[in-house]
Amino acid sequence: MLPDRPWFFRLLFLLALVVCSYGFLKDVSGLPSGWMPNDKLMHGLIFLLLMLLWQLSFYRRVLTGLLLLGIYGGAIELAQHFFTTRFGDWWDFLADLGGLALALLLWQLPLWRRFQQAPAEGAR
Repeated sequence: MLPDRPWFFRLLFLLALVVCSYGFLKDVSGLPSGWMPNDKLMHGLIFLLLMLLWQLSFYRRVLTGLLLLGIYGGAIELAQHFFTTRFGDWWDFLADLGGLALALLLWQLPLWRRFQQAPAEGAR
């Protein structure tokens, strides 16, 4: 069973954000052009994971998470374009938004019901 403590999920969320940011901004010029089978799928899955971790961390702040992670996705594409040797791709941004939307849909499944209740005050 997963821990029912927000601090644990917040730590996982921050760790995932750091790892993902590194992956999105690192130089990939030495890698073969076909090194990732489906870049858009990877973007969607990464943002699905980030949004689920956000929801586990901050419970009822879903709109805030959508807004912040949506801005993050756009900022990553702009940063790739202006500050790295990579190219920003708005299709990647749309895949990011698709991952966020899928996370919202998955959050409605019974599997997540246990986590949708905010913990008691003593557990925070």
